[in-house]
This record gives sequence, structure tokens and C-alpha cells, in this order.
Amino acid sequence: MAALNSFGDIVLKETKIEHPYLGKLSSNAYVSALGNVIETLSIHLTQSEINALKKKLQLTTKNFNEPQYLQTACELSVCAYFAEKFSQGFKYEDKVNPPKDVDCSVYHDYAKYNIEVKCATFSDDEKLKSEDCFRMSAIGRMEEYPDLIEKLSDVFSTSPSGKPLKVYKHKDNNLKDFLISAHEKFSDEVYCDIVNILWVCCDDPMDMTKWTGYLTGLNGLFTSDSFVDRNLYSKVDVVVLSNLYHRHAKYQTKKNLENYWSVDSSFNIMFCNPGRLSNKEIAIKKFYEIVPNFCKEVMDYDAPDPLKLSAFVVHELKGKGLYYFD
Repeated sequence: MAALNSFGDIVLKETKIEHPYLGKLSSNAYVSALGNVIETLSIHLTQSEINALKKKLQLTTKNFNEPQYLQTACELSVCAYFAEKFSQGFKYEDKVNPPKDVDCSVYHDYAKYNIEVKCATFSDDEKLKSEDCFRMSAIGRMEEYPDLIEKLSDVFSTSPSGKPLKVYKHKDNNLKDFLISAHEKFSDEVYCDIVNILWVCCDDPMDMTKWTGYLTGLNGLFTSDSFVDRNLYSKVDVVVLSNLYHRHAKYQTKKNLENYWSVDSSFNIMFCNPGRLSNKEIAIKKFYEIVPNFCKEVMDYDAPDPLKLSAFVVHELKGKGLYYFD
């Protein structure tokens, strides 16, 4: 095992000054928090694993890959949360289905939680947001949606503004791939005290609303009329949707946010897979207790179902000065 006295100092010394997230113009608080994250994890890592993390963080890489960095940052945020909270039962990159491994696992109160972290790529969304156009998206799958877009595009093309209508790409196939990939990493053995979790890192409140729709909306992956065979991801017991991606991505522009690396400061909601292989009710209930979440608050909020999450964030959080998003 390798221990580090101050990984934050190592990051500052090794990182190229032009690193977009950790370089010269970066927030000292952000870099310092990364140091704390790595120091929390360091007692669980070998030196080769620490070296691998440095590469994934791209401390000295010439051609910076932002999606790779953000995936790594999200993974580290989740792993550090469990390593700090349950140090004795924590295992990094646990091979629960050899040779494949999950990002981490943790034993707590006679239950084991296997956790796989995924982060979508939002570069297309960011590009679209920067364009001078009208933008549209949908929550869930709708058969009539392509025809509607075609008709509306014709209308907008002849409007006085001259701005085109462009559509955000659905990411339900991304979530399908995440679920199937996680399923393949979990063991075939089924025990009521072992819970398999897919942790998906999302963007802003509307984006999280869309990901909720990918699970529970029309043809949603956790509905009886899922657009794909639910047996392909039946080993996934719980999906966590978290705004960790939002908290990391271009964090320098988000002046109201703090504790970018913290799961405790993130906005998290969870969904049980109705097609899971075993009920695991007791162990899943414990997981809901150890991960901060707004499941009950969003569910009970008085707003139309498709927009509950976004409305809750705007009125109940941001409206009261609680900045989980910015």
C-alpha cells in the first residue's frame, strides 16, 4: 500500500500549467479538494493504482481529453465518499466478476454495495447551447416526436427570426449501454445482502429530468414497456442519478457552487430496478439512508410529474438560496 503526505502538493508540482481544471488558472480550493480526495483513497491504493490515477487525471498530458477527465473526477468523488465514510469496508476497483471490476465496493451493516460510476459525454449539448437557434428536447420516447420535429422545423425555417430549430440528442441509448455494461461487471450470484448500483453523473436540472425520463418515462428502461430487453441489465439493483458532472464541468464558471468533489453537496436521486433479480429490500433501504438524496422531497413535491425535479430545484432549493446547481 502507498501513503501520500500531501497529494495536493504533488498535483500542483506535476500538473502542466495549462491543464484546464488543475493548472495555473484553476481554483486553489478545487485542486486542494482533489488532494484531499486522493489522500482519503491513498490508503486503499497501490502505487501502480496511484500512477494510473495520475494518468487518468492527465496531469502532464499534451492533448487534454475533457470527457476522460470528467469521468475520472466523478469516479473519484464517489469512491472518496465511501472510502471516507466506511474506510474499514471499502475496496477500490473490486473484481466482483473477474476479470472485470467495479469502481468500488463497500461493506456496511452486514450488506455489501458494488458501485459502478458512469458519466455521459455532453460535448454535443454544450455545442448546441452555444448556437444561435431554437432548441428542443423530449422527456421519454414518443413515436410522434420525429414527425413533430420535422413539422416544427419547417415552421421555424420560415419565421421572421430566421433561427433554425435544433434538437438535443436523446441519451437513453447511453443509459442503456451504461446499464448493460454495469450488468456485465456484477456477479451472477444473487444474495439479498449484496446490492449492485449504477451511479450516473448528470448535468443541470433539466438534464437530470431527461435522465429520469429515460428510466421511468415512455418506453423507459425501468418500465414494463422498455425499448430494450430488461433482462440485459437485471443484475443492476439501483440507479443513482447525481449532478456530479455538473459540479465538475467548467466549475470555474459556477460561482455559487462549493465542495465540487463532495457527494454530500451533490443533488442525488435514486431508482430501484423493478426487474432486479432479488428484492433486497432491507439492504437497499440502508443504501438510501447512507447516500444523501432528495428522493422523497421530489416525489412529494406538488408539480406535474415530468417537471417535478426541475421545479423542485428552482423553487425549493435555489429559491431559498440553496445552490446544488448553478
